[in-house]
Amino acid sequence: MTRLAVYRPSLWLAAGIAVGISAAFFLSVYLTAALTMLFCLAAAIMLTLKKGKKELVLFAAGMFLGVMAAALYTVIFPSGNYAGEIEGRITDASYSNGYGVLAVKEGVYSLELDSLIVNGEELRGKASLTLPFYVRGDMSIGDYIRFNGNLQGAQFDAAEYDSLMSAKYCVYYTAQAESDTLVLISGELTVAEQVRFAVRSALLDNCNTVTANFLYAMIFGDVSYLEYSVAQPFRDTGTAHLFAVSGLHVALLFYACSAILSKIRMPKMLSFGIDCFILMGYSALCSFSPSVVRSAIMIIITIVCKYSYEKYDALSACGISASILLLCAPYFLLDAGFLMSYGAVFGIIGTMKPVARTLRKVIWRPIADAISVTICSNLGLLPLMFLYFGTVPLATIPVNLVVCPLTSLFYPFLLAATVLTMIIPQLGTLLTAFAVPTYYAIRFVQAAAQIPSASINATFSPLLCVFYYPLLACASVFSLAPSFIKKVCALLCLAIVVLACFVTLPI
Repeated sequence: MTRLAVYRPSLWLAAGIAVGISAAFFLSVYLTAALTMLFCLAAAIMLTLKKGKKELVLFAAGMFLGVMAAALYTVIFPSGNYAGEIEGRITDASYSNGYGVLAVKEGVYSLELDSLIVNGEELRGKASLTLPFYVRGDMSIGDYIRFNGNLQGAQFDAAEYDSLMSAKYCVYYTAQAESDTLVLISGELTVAEQVRFAVRSALLDNCNTVTANFLYAMIFGDVSYLEYSVAQPFRDTGTAHLFAVSGLHVALLFYACSAILSKIRMPKMLSFGIDCFILMGYSALCSFSPSVVRSAIMIIITIVCKYSYEKYDALSACGISASILLLCAPYFLLDAGFLMSYGAVFGIIGTMKPVARTLRKVIWRPIADAISVTICSNLGLLPLMFLYFGTVPLATIPVNLVVCPLTSLFYPFLLAATVLTMIIPQLGTLLTAFAVPTYYAIRFVQAAAQIPSASINATFSPLLCVFYYPLLACASVFSLAPSFIKKVCALLCLAIVVLACFVTLPI
């Protein structure tokens, strides 16, 4: 009997973790406990009788782990109100001029503080603090400030956007200060901050401001310095992923470093340790963004498979990385970056082969493959783009076809030139030369955004995603279903999208 593909064990575990986290966040304690016990009991019976599928056992185990992870995170989430003498260190997430000196934006200083101490007691997490422009103008990143005031922190609520952002950036408190009590104490930058500022200084010293800010966003995913006139055209043309650090950026960085290390003969374990250090170090520089960590874990799995002579399976790697991320940070399940990262990856690995095979019949192979990547990633992103943005620009494919190869080709050289310029400032001309294609890519996107182009608009509810992605999975290359069933599932995916474009479905 033909059946759909039994997806890899790690996917069943990841699915169970996701369901468990959702239940813990949005259902009552009693209902969550009853649902978890039901699945665990069913799994225990199957194990005892040695009947049934191991997938249900893995799903039940994942659900139990997900519930526990979500409940534990909710319990340990820092909250509460504090008053008295407060001290904190100014981090580089504060708005500055790029060289470490704080800058005024809209009449205020927007600060982020870590290393919080209230009345001599250390607090976990960070706090945001807004100060009027006239307080003092000599504050810098790394300095400590002490003031009388209060901290306000709320309990974690998965249904609240502000709460999710607090969890993602570890900014758990909002600080209020009596400005006349503020005392400034000299401090030091962390290693990560020193690296980020060194990169930013190298870019600003050798590129125009627009290009420097764009390259900084590409390298670290920090868009706080991007002007609206630069960021918005990329969003309008569906190319905003270029300044959001993705698997492409991590892979390019890793394989560039790996190519250099491969010239040096060293033991496998030492080489593996260096590889992991590079990936985790870069993840730390990018503030452990979900897409960066996802890519880093999948690359580490690739290395392990290579050294153990095992076949690498992208779908299993996705399940393993998702399980690790969700257990460590349950709130990622509701993060747009997390969902869109996995949506794009599944779209590419699940549908690219048939799409590319079809396009190669009429288009030169390299162009066909480039178009296939864009189409397939958007197939995986489509419902999420509708859900979060309400629209998908039709200019996505042609603009991506020009910009992505251009930026991808020069990105490794830009990274190398940036590192060399940090070490030897006299090589800044090299960085300037390699930044030229990026400058013209920005200008091209800005020009493309001015062309009146249609876009697909739709109202996509979260429940529609629950239908869309299983159908896409059934139509993917991982499915063992007959060709007819795959075509039906693909048509149903299309029907869901078309209905969402014209009808606001009550689900």
